[in-house]
Amino acid sequence: FAIADYPEQICDKQLLATWKRIIQAHGGTVDPTFTSRCTHLLCESQVSSVYAQAIRERKRCITAHWLNTVLKKKKMVPPHRALHFPVAFPPGGKPCSQHIISVTGFVDSDRDDLKLMAYLAGAKYTGYLCRSNTVLICKEPTGLKYEKAKEWRIPCVNAQWLGDILLGNFEALRQIQYSRYTAFSLQDPFAPTQHLVLNLLDAWRVPLKVSAELLMSVRLPPKLKQNEVANVQPSSKRARIEDIPPPTKKLTPELTPFVLFTGFEPVQVQQYIKKLYILGGEVAESAQKCTHLVASKVTRTVKFLTAISVVKHIVTPEWLEECFRCQKFIDEQNYILRDAEAEVLFSFSLEESLKRAHVSPLFKAKYFYITPGICPSLSTMKAIVECAGGKVLSKQPSFRKLMEHKQNSSLSEIILISCENDLHLCREYFARGIDVHNAEFVLTGVLTQTLDYESYKFN
Repeated sequence: FAIADYPEQICDKQLLATWKRIIQAHGGTVDPTFTSRCTHLLCESQVSSVYAQAIRERKRCITAHWLNTVLKKKKMVPPHRALHFPVAFPPGGKPCSQHIISVTGFVDSDRDDLKLMAYLAGAKYTGYLCRSNTVLICKEPTGLKYEKAKEWRIPCVNAQWLGDILLGNFEALRQIQYSRYTAFSLQDPFAPTQHLVLNLLDAWRVPLKVSAELLMSVRLPPKLKQNEVANVQPSSKRARIEDIPPPTKKLTPELTPFVLFTGFEPVQVQQYIKKLYILGGEVAESAQKCTHLVASKVTRTVKFLTAISVVKHIVTPEWLEECFRCQKFIDEQNYILRDAEAEVLFSFSLEESLKRAHVSPLFKAKYFYITPGICPSLSTMKAIVECAGGKVLSKQPSFRKLMEHKQNSSLSEIILISCENDLHLCREYFARGIDVHNAEFVLTGVLTQTLDYESYKFN
């Protein structure tokens, strides 16, 4: 193998080393540059001198996605999906930059493949369908999204339409209504159109010539014997209920710590929970019911960002270890979490953040409208906002409603949160000069317990 035309990955030396290690672990070798002994060129695009040379020499040109498929199938198979072939435009070329794509009927890895195809083509992808979408990719001509697309006159096409564009048929952009793209129930919607990949498949018609010397150099790990396989037990990921002893001490509710753990391996958490139960403590059902968060550093996990607004104490694991040694819950003051690196990075003091949260909830009397494509997910953002005292609106507010809330001091402020992929949903707000913020308004906001209306605005 030689690897070329993956600009982001080639800059990321660690990722490149991982690819190399995976190929070698499965019996392949990776050369630092493309040479005549290479049998495969791993490349993203058909637009490069290395690709042209590989095609001339009838080498097999494939993508990292093909490599992934081969590893999953545990079998060397020819490329058979559009994503297995390098795209017909330079890296960063965006033939679909004007499109906002949604999909329906596809699930799991097929849905993920369509997301990747949309990204490679330069389109925006949305999990939802709204009037701003320009195309709906359907598996079948059925379902709520399909009905709405028809009502809103949004073109409905099969997955082949996007595959053809990736492989160089840019005419498909204008042929969106053609019958070949509106035929559904295809046997394999991801199969490439043959005439677009004939030159790429040519190399697969020639058997590989592997020298005896190369074969000898490949040493695959010996297979385990049957009795050895039986003895390999999967490591326990989650604490099993029967492994955790019942509480040995009964404390009154006001003296019982309700604890959450974040940033630890599951096996480690299991050990901590055992000690907590022996002391008479409880694992909190949710952040709202949590009194103590145990963490070894500041992290931006859901648990950390929800708990910071409501917990009494954020402590290090040493607090629990010392409690266990003393066989009672001790004062937290000497075990308060301090993380100088994170506090410098986010320009805040964790101690001050907790003090501010105890005085008054950060988002008290504030409503949020969060667009559906937000990252982290809408449910995560909702949990973080609600723990900080805010409310999340389920319906997008009109300009009139926003003005009403802005001008009437007795009504709660409405704050708009969106992301790059959802900005088409905010066109009216921008046109009327209303501020829309990115997710950091909430995420960094709760971490620092401050409202920063300037730093995270979309301009």
